This record gives sequence, C-alpha cells and structure tokens, in this order.
Amino acid sequence: MKRFLLFFFLVLLLLGGITGGLYWSSAQVPDFYQEALQEQVEPEVRQEEAKEFVQRSMQVVNDVRNHEPLWSQEFSEQQVNAWLAEELHQKYDKWVPDGVTDPRIRFEKNQVELGFHLTLPKWSGIISLKFKPWLMKENRLVLELEQARAGLLPIPIDEAMTELIQEARKEGWYIEWGESNGNDTLIIYLDRRKPELPELTALAVETGLFRIAGKSESDSQ
Repeated sequence: MKRFLLFFFLVLLLLGGITGGLYWSSAQVPDFYQEALQEQVEPEVRQEEAKEFVQRSMQVVNDVRNHEPLWSQEFSEQQVNAWLAEELHQKYDKWVPDGVTDPRIRFEKNQVELGFHLTLPKWSGIISLKFKPWLMKENRLVLELEQARAGLLPIPIDEAMTELIQEARKEGWYIEWGESNGNDTLIIYLDRRKPELPELTALAVETGLFRIAGKSESDSQ
C-alpha cells in the first residue's frame, strides 16, 4: 500500500511538472519578438519609417495602375514593423482579428517570422509563425509553414488553416492547401483568375529586407 501511495504521489508530481512545464513553455516570448518590441526607436523616426513603408507601397500601386512594363520594390524590416506599430491598429483595426495585438515581423534569408500577442478567454500569450514565401510560378505565391508556436510550444493549425481558406474564398481569393518539403503550404492564386492583373514575377527575402518585382499585363503578352 505504501509503495502504491508513493508511486501515485510521484505520478502526481510528474503530471504537475509536465502541466507546469507546458504552461511555462506556452507563456514564453520568442527572442525575435522580444527584440522587436524592445527596439529603442524614437517616435519621430518610427513615424518616418512607417511613412516610408506607405510611400513604397503606394509606388507599387501607382506603377500597376499606370501599367509600367516592369516594376519592383523593397521593404525593410524596420519600415514594416514601424507601420505595424504606428498605423495598423489606428487605421485598419477592423482588419485585425479579435484578440490580436502588437504584430511584429523579422526577415531572415528565405524566411519570415511573424509574432503577435493573442488574448483569449482562457489564455494569453505570444503566437509566432515561421514560414518561407516563394513563387511556384508567376502569380502563384506559396507560403510554406515551417513552424507555429504558442510561446515555445508547437501548436496544430489545421482548424485555423481551414477557416482561413474558407474566409479567403468568400472574399474571392483562390487558395489551395497542400504540402511541400514535409511542411503545410498555402498556395495563393494572386490573379484571382483575372488575366488583366499584373504578374508577380520575383520575390526574395533577405536579412532585414523583403523584395518583390513584377510586370504589367501589356508587357506579358
């Protein structure tokens, strides 16, 4: 009987330790996200970086509207994070899912890391995603998901992916869910079956930088 009680007590301790460890792991903050939030940038500088991001984005829009034969643009990690901090919630809060705050990104060689704070009724912490964006061919954008975590704890995203695809299709986007290199992938048809739209011909992620390039419909024929 004493051996059974001792064994039962040890099992309780083990289960408690596992549960505590899982909770601790889920509450941790990824290094890149912590660094992005703690980056010391003067408000004026951050506002200027956010403005630069908007200007570069609008330049792409104008090039497309004006049917420029070839167009390209690059965005720095600092510009994107400045825009996320300064303008996303202020001007586009209705686009942000409930419970999501303070999104930040990091650009590494061929990889993007995205993190945000998620508040749910029974949990609050940092969700982080690591994915590789690449072009299958012109206007076929692939997002290859390499990692999804709550804190340091891996999480399944099947249900979230299914809901994302369903909502995107309702908005007219054509998205497929597949697998590449053993990872889940989203294949996004950027032209939405509209041949008059410009073609995205190149995409590159480098340390601190994201580059895109394309050509107009008139140049592609």
